[in-house]
Amino acid sequence: MDESERDQPESDIDEAERAEFLAAMQQEIEVAHAGSGEIVTGAIISIGSDFAFIDLGTKSEGVISVEEIREEDGSLPAVGAEVEACVLSSGPDGLILSKRLAKGIRDREFLQEAARNRIPVEGRVVGRNKGGFEVDVAGLRAFCPVGQIELRFCEDPDVHLNQKHAFLITKYDDSGRRPDVVVSRKELLQAEADKLAEELRETLKEGDVVAGTVRAIKDFGAFVDLGGLEGLLHVSELSHQHVDDPKEMLKVGEEIHVQVLSIKPGDRISLSLKRLEADPWDDAMLSFPEGSRVRGKVVRLQPFGAFVELVPGVDGLIHVSNFNSPERVGHPREVLEQGQEVDVEVLSVDPQNRRIGLARVPSDGEFGSIPVVGAVLEGKVDKAVNFGVFVTLGPGRKGLVPNIEMGTSKGADHRKQFPPGTPMKVKVLEVTDNGRKIRLSLKAAREAQERAEFEGYVQQDAKDSSGGFGTLGDILKKKIT
Repeated sequence: MDESERDQPESDIDEAERAEFLAAMQQEIEVAHAGSGEIVTGAIISIGSDFAFIDLGTKSEGVISVEEIREEDGSLPAVGAEVEACVLSSGPDGLILSKRLAKGIRDREFLQEAARNRIPVEGRVVGRNKGGFEVDVAGLRAFCPVGQIELRFCEDPDVHLNQKHAFLITKYDDSGRRPDVVVSRKELLQAEADKLAEELRETLKEGDVVAGTVRAIKDFGAFVDLGGLEGLLHVSELSHQHVDDPKEMLKVGEEIHVQVLSIKPGDRISLSLKRLEADPWDDAMLSFPEGSRVRGKVVRLQPFGAFVELVPGVDGLIHVSNFNSPERVGHPREVLEQGQEVDVEVLSVDPQNRRIGLARVPSDGEFGSIPVVGAVLEGKVDKAVNFGVFVTLGPGRKGLVPNIEMGTSKGADHRKQFPPGTPMKVKVLEVTDNGRKIRLSLKAAREAQERAEFEGYVQQDAKDSSGGFGTLGDILKKKIT
């Protein structure tokens, strides 16, 4: 015994030992008299083939099934490892224990505490039922309404199956045989979104290129989660080329990069994908010079004309007046169909206003052969204008009779004299631009007809009077007399 121990009063030593002894005795007594359902802790003292023995105190042992203490990988803990278990029953040989039941009790206590203090718990979605999801939370089965699994409407519930999420316990009732547990994820998501949104508001500005996740797809576009704030990607901003259905380009959950077009009060954010693509209109003047002919696809039909896609992102308009159809076109659908390929000629290009004027080019032989200069043809009046009369010669063929070639008196009202549909025999004076421009003459056709009639009459009269044709002088002399 050292000097310090000699100096310490004997009564203090006796008192400390006495307190320790009493505490040990109290623990032994408590353990020995532990009732069913109580939680005890002890160390493994031996492991047999079927059971393990737990030292719970000086004179108390517990017995637990080996399967109760087996780890997930199949291994068993070492002798001396601490085990927490629940007392199932007591007997002359000790206490019968269950580790699994202890865990269940601890889990229930934990869930009660989490529900009372609104502490998030982790749960795994293990199934779906009517109106929601079955969630495994700390070994207990909980229910999450479908409207509480996401921040907004759940488009695809199946994406949550077998997924782990954080939940708040909104209801915990253990008055029955099984606890009634209801959980929600929505409030946690909203709190997180509010925090991210506040941070994003301070930094986001028009023109920024940001990453986002497609949350929902509608006919008019897609809603994109930017990380706390949501923006609208309108269908017109998906691509330079025409998009009928946004689902052809996007999928829910897909991560994309978009450009911020505008930010308006109320967190109304407009986004664009096509602003990140090269603009095909930049090369429109070089790609489609006036007078060139190209093949395109009809993408839209309107009462005033047809829009034709020349390349993805560049459309031109064939006005109804440039359909080159044999009859007046009331609506483009009378001649063309959406999706149809058509040959067109570029009439004008305005890249600044993104407009290209087109004319339909009939296919070879579609409207018959090109008229020959000098031929006299039967046609019908299409319309009369100030400078002349347009005459339809056949399918896709139309020519102009200038006023000077009408053979009418000065100041004549051609609109009244020659209403649309009036038959008219005309002579072809000139054909240019591969048959697209035809100059005609009513006067020349009449003169040709009169000449032909006169010559025919002369020949027939000479033959009747002399049995032969005779001379022109004889025929004239006879006519005079």
